[in-house]
Amino acid sequence: MDLVVCTAIEMQPCITAKGTEMRFQRSAAVFLGAVFAFPVLTGSVATADPVIGGCYGGQLTTTNVPGSGSAGMNTNVTGGLTDCGSAQLPDITGGMLNISYPFNVVTGSSSGTGAGGNPAGGTIAWSDGSVSVVSGNWVTSPIGQNAISTLGVMSGPGAGQQIVFGTRQTANAGSVGGGSGGAGSVMVIDALFR
Repeated sequence: MDLVVCTAIEMQPCITAKGTEMRFQRSAAVFLGAVFAFPVLTGSVATADPVIGGCYGGQLTTTNVPGSGSAGMNTNVTGGLTDCGSAQLPDITGGMLNISYPFNVVTGSSSGTGAGGNPAGGTIAWSDGSVSVVSGNWVTSPIGQNAISTLGVMSGPGAGQQIVFGTRQTANAGSVGGGSGGAGSVMVIDALFR
């Protein structure tokens, strides 16, 4: 059995009891260090699309509108986006979201939870007076649970980008099955520009 004498910080070859050098350990350590450091130093780590700004607060109201839309009822989502900032949209500090999506006749619910969301479209009127037209999938959630919705910016500021909304339903939109136009409340956790 060989006795190995070396330390991790020595820059000299390790020597065994028989006097043979163990250059492999040092070479392997240097190689592995370089492999793990390379992606960090070059920025080549695989990631999702970068966040290029966003809004980090807001409050939305959902309202069911009987007699509207192709399914006989639409759900409107309106409200403010706050604490916004982006290098690409430097003068924007907030916005007013106004979208709608059809009531889901098949399930008898306007909730898109687990169904990939409801096809939604509308606008965001930004604090600098500009308007973005948005379209995508709006996902609702049961009270107290989070949802993630993605809207593409079709025109206006941010055209060609996406806005990913993190929201939490804090109150229901009322009895939609009975045709009432009750209001619900949705907290905006964040709306990230990608």
